[in-house]
Amino acid sequence: MPNHRISHRRLVQAAVLLTFASAGSAGATIPSAGTDANVAAHPVHYSYQTFDYPGATDTVLWGINDFGAMAGQYSLSGQQPHAMAYRNGHFESLSAGDLLGNNFSAAGGPNNLGVIFVDYADAAGLQHGLIMQWGQVKTIDFPGHPSANIDGVSLTGAITGVYWASNGYAHGILRQFGKDTLVDYPASRETYPLGNNGSGEMVGFWDTSPTDVHGFYRGLNGKFSSIDVPLPGATATIAYAINDVGQIAGEYFDTAGHIHGFVGTRGQYQSLDMPGAAATFVTNINNYGVAVGEYKDTAGHTHGFVATPR
Repeated sequence: MPNHRISHRRLVQAAVLLTFASAGSAGATIPSAGTDANVAAHPVHYSYQTFDYPGATDTVLWGINDFGAMAGQYSLSGQQPHAMAYRNGHFESLSAGDLLGNNFSAAGGPNNLGVIFVDYADAAGLQHGLIMQWGQVKTIDFPGHPSANIDGVSLTGAITGVYWASNGYAHGILRQFGKDTLVDYPASRETYPLGNNGSGEMVGFWDTSPTDVHGFYRGLNGKFSSIDVPLPGATATIAYAINDVGQIAGEYFDTAGHIHGFVGTRGQYQSLDMPGAAATFVTNINNYGVAVGEYKDTAGHTHGFVATPR
């Protein structure tokens, strides 16, 4: 959810503008690209609500649980984004002693056990992870990798993360039962896990170049499937989240350079676009199908949103 993720989004968008050009769970059927049968015949309709941190110039929502608690980041004028949560009907800025400071930070989750994960930059610009639960804070780093993020914590405590190699390319890590496992899509240049569900299924994106970007699904047996949304004009796909019933949410880029959110349900995909927005990014989805994310308005400002199935 952090600045590295946003930076990659901008790189992919620029590439799209330039070029114009399996094991799964019962709920997560990963289709081949370009098959009309995979476009939702009866799309879900949503009601939309904007969420802006009070006084912020920009707000991003990165997570939502089944109880409606959310987390993300906000930006005040001239300041770095800062981690925040939305609980019991109120926004709150997150603090972890002196760790977050005035540098970049952003929060994801909470999961249904209340675990919030935070990524933050230190004074040297290196990124680290934190886990917050019941007032306790635990720092998460991956040995041998000085800059890393956390992008998901399952109900069993499995941590989905990413680190950056010396060449700047991202690689995924799964920390489970005290062991770190490398998560790299076969033959990829980069693999970036962005979310997991309660049982540990994982989604994200992989690429071979800035202009060849695909989503991925990783099952519990470690096998990968590529995700390319079969929606009209789609070029690049990034999968951000998978819920416990197998719905996958994310964003895709079209040939005109526009960015749309999507939700995939039992292999049927549909666009999710905030009405009137210049761009929509779906970053998470809970087990009731409620999606969150961010949208850009026509003036270029970023707002958080919640999309609730009607």
